[in-house]
Amino acid sequence: RHLYNFFVADEPQVPAWETVPPQDPDAIDTLSAAYFESDGDMRSVLRVLFSSAFFKEARFRRVKSPAELVVGITRLVGTHRNPEPGIMELDGAASAMGQMLMNPPTVEGWHTGKEWIDGGTLNERVNFAANQVADLNKPGVREIVDRIGAGGPTLTPSNLVDRCLDLTGPVEVGDETRRGLMRRAESQGDLWFDTDANRQEAARGISRMLQLIVSSREYQFA
Repeated sequence: RHLYNFFVADEPQVPAWETVPPQDPDAIDTLSAAYFESDGDMRSVLRVLFSSAFFKEARFRRVKSPAELVVGITRLVGTHRNPEPGIMELDGAASAMGQMLMNPPTVEGWHTGKEWIDGGTLNERVNFAANQVADLNKPGVREIVDRIGAGGPTLTPSNLVDRCLDLTGPVEVGDETRRGLMRRAESQGDLWFDTDANRQEAARGISRMLQLIVSSREYQFA
């Protein structure tokens, strides 16, 4: 059940397991059988897990831990690809979101799932993510702008939303979120890449769209 919670979907907190059944008992039975049949060989258990339909079909069913969110955003913006000054600031960011690395609050570990989110930690998560993708000097953000710009001299609002969602994940958003993204994209009209000035303005428009996407409810899930 710990493996299911970590890799597949959020389960209730551990103290509730004695009274709350698994949300997918068949999956837990499959993993339990693999454990006993392999005499506790975790490689075999993980092989079964990663080959299973319940793992392959699980998308956006887990709230990202602070560590997952920080690492994902850092990879997206292309910083700290090698050890360099400032990397400890990432540890501070995760701590502000409720996860002090290597220092869980109890031997039980951290309470995961929806308990990662409250008013304060959600604000930290959104601010960190949005501030990172707002910086057009970050190599990953520049690469996103270049990839989108390589598609042609102009970019419609609909294509802007689709391309940014694809390059930040891909991220699947609900209808309400998509409508909000489209309203923002349509408010700035088509983006052009035909001159240096237009390209700079397009880059700012792409960055604003990235900020909205990483601030969305859907981006909080893995």
